Amino acid sequence: MISEAKEETFLMQDSIFKAIVVNEKDTRLLDYILSDILEEKVHVLKFVPTELKIRRKSERLKVTDLIVESDSGKHILVELNSNFSKSTKVRNLSYYASYYSQIVEKSEKYDESLETVLINLNHDSKVESDKKTYLLKCLEDESIYTNTFKIININLVKYKELWYDECIKGNKEHIHLVMLNANMEEMKELGKKDKVVKEFEERMLTLTKDGVVINHLSYEEDQEKIRRSEISEARDEGVAEEKDNIAINMLKKNMNTKDIIEITGLSEKELKKLKSNL
Repeated sequence: MISEAKEETFLMQDSIFKAIVVNEKDTRLLDYILSDILEEKVHVLKFVPTELKIRRKSERLKVTDLIVESDSGKHILVELNSNFSKSTKVRNLSYYASYYSQIVEKSEKYDESLETVLINLNHDSKVESDKKTYLLKCLEDESIYTNTFKIININLVKYKELWYDECIKGNKEHIHLVMLNANMEEMKELGKKDKVVKEFEERMLTLTKDGVVINHLSYEEDQEKIRRSEISEARDEGVAEEKDNIAINMLKKNMNTKDIIEITGLSEKELKKLKSNL
């Protein structure tokens, strides 16, 4: 049965995923995961910068979680989704479309030799879907519209449910996908069945302290924190400027210094500085 432990699923945290799975010196785990999803042998040839090119001043910064190019020339984008809402789907599609258009521009011709795929790794328990779904299929015969542009949604919750189902218990198939959505207790059990899982479990322990993951901000969280700080600073600057303007108007009217200080909240030193600039 699935463990009822409430421990966090570490590998689906942005910082932990990138520290453990996105490893340029050792791509084995990522190779296994991508090979399982794409149902073909995949080896990561190189990691591609995840910050996409901005074309207009009004365009927002586009950053995806992971972009790699395989040894077969396939471009693979991966997004980690704790919430797979409609807005998340639109955002991920926007990133994918931007990246796709950029590499198409660089190619010599329009053909199906340039294969790209967006993989949504979802560990949202609210998602009701099969373990793997493909998008951009023709409705009439369910055939793929084009191999150059493909989206695959992976329901990690469903994979884990199937893994622990009694009829396939002990089966090593999909073990590396199950690993992504496992807590520490479950990881140890999986490690008994697969030496690669065991090795990466030990690596992950180096990123934890007393069972609690060291908190690192993701890129998106860091950018949001910067944005909020800038807004707060701008608001504070606006308030300070407004106080100065009020004090200057009062000084021009020769109002009592103590009254100005009491009303504006400025210090005597700050008021003297304003007065010297009049």
